[in-house]
Amino acid sequence: MKIAAVALAWCAVFASPSLANSFTQLFRETSHDFGTVARAAKTEYRFQFENPYNTPIHVRSVRTSCGCTTPVIETEVIAPGGRGSILARFNTGTHSGARAATVTVTFDKPSFGEVQLHVKGYIRTDVVFQPGEVNFGSVSQGEGKTMDVVLDYAGKSTWEITQVKCDEACIEIEKEEKSRSNGRIQYAMKVRLNENAPAGPIESEIVIHTNDRNLTTVPLRLTANVTPEISILPNLFSLGDISVGDPIKQVLILKAQQPFRVLSIKSDEFEIQHGELSDQPKTLHTLPIQLGPRPNEGFGDSKGKIYVETDFPAKPTLSIDVIYRLKTPTSASVRPYNPLRDDVETSVSPDARPAIEKLVDTPFR
Repeated sequence: MKIAAVALAWCAVFASPSLANSFTQLFRETSHDFGTVARAAKTEYRFQFENPYNTPIHVRSVRTSCGCTTPVIETEVIAPGGRGSILARFNTGTHSGARAATVTVTFDKPSFGEVQLHVKGYIRTDVVFQPGEVNFGSVSQGEGKTMDVVLDYAGKSTWEITQVKCDEACIEIEKEEKSRSNGRIQYAMKVRLNENAPAGPIESEIVIHTNDRNLTTVPLRLTANVTPEISILPNLFSLGDISVGDPIKQVLILKAQQPFRVLSIKSDEFEIQHGELSDQPKTLHTLPIQLGPRPNEGFGDSKGKIYVETDFPAKPTLSIDVIYRLKTPTSASVRPYNPLRDDVETSVSPDARPAIEKLVDTPFR
């Protein structure tokens, strides 16, 4: 009996919408070509996937077919509707030449399954960057930052850089040849993140164009996180189903590079209650608030905004988007007025009520 129950359980797992064989469909991409990269350059790619099921997904393990690639589980458990990722890191410091690897990702929930991800690339030994990537780290918006990069080449004596490009408009690059002797050539580059860089993360690359006919370009990874002068978290409230008059508690966090005061919190769609706002300027404000949805012309899916007014000079007003679904009141609460019913209901004797109810086609409360 127990054996039969176990067998039925396994059949149910693998028969349900082909979960065991559908994990591949969750990934946006299952292969990536790094192209030609320099030795010791930081080279990695993030394979992203989503969970469309109504139960969590669990990544059990990852393995690789080649030591040239190191896989990393970045998200082990993915909630329903959530996103996860597997990082494939190309080991350019210990390998060279044409390389390829298969990364096998094993899932064990909601069922067992495997997905194979493929990476390849060519690691040049004649080009070395110092450092192996341009990582500006966290930079305050409006400040800018500069990094120095050295490129060493060993090979043809006629080799040279013809052009250096980056798709990001906020990046400027200057190159200068520093030395050339017996096929060993060195360039120095200044990479500048401008003051006009937009707030948010930047993930890009610098592309070195050369006169090498066989391998004309070499990429160099570039990353930065430009923090805004003032920010508010979260920037979206998703409240789900709510009713008029139901109190909803949330927390706002405001952060800036210089002290400021919060002057008011307002909304056209909600009654907002909050504690006393501090008169003291601070770089960080944590504000518990309570929202009470106001009645509007209709029910169902709705959008609104919350406005936070500050004395911050560059951006005095911040806004938060709010999405919600206003529930329709029960039929009793929106019963239309019936003069025959409502005017006589309190004065009619019990014996006469059946006849009156039949006449107005509405029972007394």
